[in-house]
Amino acid sequence: MSRRLRPVSTASILLVAVTATVLTGCSGGGAPDPTPSASHHRTASPTPTRSVAPSSPASPPSSTSVPAVPSAGPSAGADDGTGTGTGNGSGVDDPETVDFAAVSAQGVAAAGGGTVISLAGSGDNWTVLVAGPDGSRTQSVVSATLGRVTSGPFPRDSDAPTKAADAARATAATVDAAAAASTATNTVSGSRLVSAVLGGPESAPVWTVLVTVDGAQRTVTVDARTGAATAS
Repeated sequence: MSRRLRPVSTASILLVAVTATVLTGCSGGGAPDPTPSASHHRTASPTPTRSVAPSSPASPPSSTSVPAVPSAGPSAGADDGTGTGTGNGSGVDDPETVDFAAVSAQGVAAAGGGTVISLAGSGDNWTVLVAGPDGSRTQSVVSATLGRVTSGPFPRDSDAPTKAADAARATAATVDAAAAASTATNTVSGSRLVSAVLGGPESAPVWTVLVTVDGAQRTVTVDARTGAATAS
């Protein structure tokens, strides 16, 4: 007995084809790899090159220069001999006693000879003014403690009449500055010398000596020929 085949409709064939396609897609076979987006591609940045500056050669150590110390003298313009000297370096500013004969001798030696016509100062420093044989004046500062000149000698200007008078008085005087100072301080007990200046005419030279005692000053006149003293 023969079977009668049923005609297959077009719709059924189409359904089978669609089903096979869907099943194939779900199995994952043959699926292409996803194409990476442009954001995933990075261009490697070049590694920056560090430039190393050449090292400078070490500078040689600078040497410390010691400036030269200028020597004292008239050319320095700082001391013309009228001050109190440059100090004696001994730390003694006010000695108990002063040897005025030694101080005078230092002034005369610095001047190259002559006669002391003025002696003034205090403590350790004494300014000595010397008149030469022609009356030319030379000034120095002498340290009584060290027994030497600490400033000078410096020439002192004077006119022709003054030079002549100084030379004449120096020749006529028989009492020197040291003796006049000693006579004056002995005349006023307990006093100390401030200054002694030779003056007066050639025929009667005289020392005018200023001393101090108990904070007060006294004047003593000493005859440069006889040594007689008068205090006022």
